[in-house]
Amino acid sequence: MVSLRIHLIGIVVVLLLLPGHAWGQYQRVQQLAEQLRNPEPGVRRQAAIALGRAGFAPSVALLDDAMDEEADVSVRLEIVRALRYIVFQRSAGYPAAMQALARACDHEHQPDELVRLRANEALWEAAKRNMLDPVAYLERSLADPSLRLRLSAVAMLRRHGTPEVIGPLGRAATDRSQHETIRLKAVEALGAVALSDPGPVGRDVARANIRTTSLVNVPPLHPPGLLEQRHRRQIFLLAAIVDDASNSSALRLQAVRSMGRVKDKAAVPVLSRIVQSHADDAVRNQATLVLSHLLARQYE
Repeated sequence: MVSLRIHLIGIVVVLLLLPGHAWGQYQRVQQLAEQLRNPEPGVRRQAAIALGRAGFAPSVALLDDAMDEEADVSVRLEIVRALRYIVFQRSAGYPAAMQALARACDHEHQPDELVRLRANEALWEAAKRNMLDPVAYLERSLADPSLRLRLSAVAMLRRHGTPEVIGPLGRAATDRSQHETIRLKAVEALGAVALSDPGPVGRDVARANIRTTSLVNVPPLHPPGLLEQRHRRQIFLLAAIVDDASNSSALRLQAVRSMGRVKDKAAVPVLSRIVQSHADDAVRNQATLVLSHLLARQYE
């Protein structure tokens, strides 16, 4: 309650310097701020909706403070929707609205699972509109106590599909403290992330371009990340899962299948080694099948 009053005092100070029409806006903001403290949840929900659609500069601060003090889940969900609306309309204060949504994703800040899930989804939609990079907050969600949210984070990382997701997915796949279902989904996602790779010739061209442009102090045509052998990172992580005898058979079999889905020659020596020396018959058989498909694809 104190923080809401502080924000309203700040609004008054600013509006004293503005033309007369701003007073009408202030009166509306003050009315909605008071409604956020109404004992009826329905009134508080409507106030959250109105603040989101009004596009007032102080809306985000009022909604963020109300989220901290709100006990009713239905009202908190409406606050998330209001913040989402502000972000997608790029209304006044929308960067702060994204920060408020990020806090709502944090289980240490927001106790309700459904509210965290909806905030995660709102940020994911913002990422699809190139408004932010979602990898950092999705990786944080992999530590959420809710299995549902962790599964959602793995699915979103898989769909995002940039080189940056390989690290978080690899850590989730190899983390023995994670639920088996999360690890299986992360292993599956490692194989499904389709990364463009220029190959040895393309990397040589990119390396030469970066070297030449650095001499004349101009930006390179190719980003330095192009030099990474991206598929090898995936193969390395998946091979580590297969080689770890403490992992379940299901996890190791999925890792072998994911190597085949990467569709890169870097998997051939790894799969050959597994076929020749792995202790698990089922894993050897799966590796034989994947290797045969991979070799056949090279001669199509």
